[in-house]
Amino acid sequence: MKKALKEKTRALALGLIDEPSSIARIDIDPEALQDLAANIAENGLLQRVLVAPNGDRFEIIFGHRRFLAHKLLGKTEINCVIREMDALQRALARASENNGRVDLSPIEEATQYADLRDNHNLTIAKVAKLMGKSGGVVKRRLDLLKMPPQLQQAIHKKQISYSVAEELWSLGDIAAIDYYLGYAVDHGATQAVMRGWVKDWRDAKRRKETGAVGSGELRAPMETRPVYVSCDLCVGPMEIGAETTIRCCPQCTELVKQALKG
Repeated sequence: MKKALKEKTRALALGLIDEPSSIARIDIDPEALQDLAANIAENGLLQRVLVAPNGDRFEIIFGHRRFLAHKLLGKTEINCVIREMDALQRALARASENNGRVDLSPIEEATQYADLRDNHNLTIAKVAKLMGKSGGVVKRRLDLLKMPPQLQQAIHKKQISYSVAEELWSLGDIAAIDYYLGYAVDHGATQAVMRGWVKDWRDAKRRKETGAVGSGELRAPMETRPVYVSCDLCVGPMEIGAETTIRCCPQCTELVKQALKG
């Protein structure tokens, strides 16, 4: 049977409270914070902030935004639940509360899994069990943190999906990643579209390395690609629209065909 954690409730001076030692929320929307402050001013604090004793001070476990909203309102104290917790209990409580947020980004989720793994010596399997996730989901989230910062930021801001980021990451070339990421953010891109862009880049790179025909500058992803057909005389490539049309009756057409064969 799990040992019950000791706790009590009372108002604490804001000056005695420290912000979380590990913050899973990468950024806090100033407008959303203003809205929360206005709501608290109108209706009061509906849910207490959870804190844990830390010497003579207290650390926020969850309720960071409510704490900041109180500071924004110029308040001097806030109603808290004070709970005795060790470092792992604090991390687990914070991660569990954050996982329930509808606006939690994959990067923020990955960050809290990394905290549990790296700072509390938990295996991926243990993290998955404690968080109620599969080991595959936890590992896939942790892999996000191996991506270049610009891809992590785009995922966090919901500018691209995880699957699109995976395709971009496979390029292994930072300049190319930045190039295609810009188009994906500005114009949108599905995984299938990005896979096509990545293929174009690899094909162009291979042609350049081998000196093959068509090894010039890489075309922009949104640029219309030319379509080629074979010339009837030399069988060489010819862009559609550049061909010449000759009007011939059926008899003359046969004569031309015979001449070509000869």
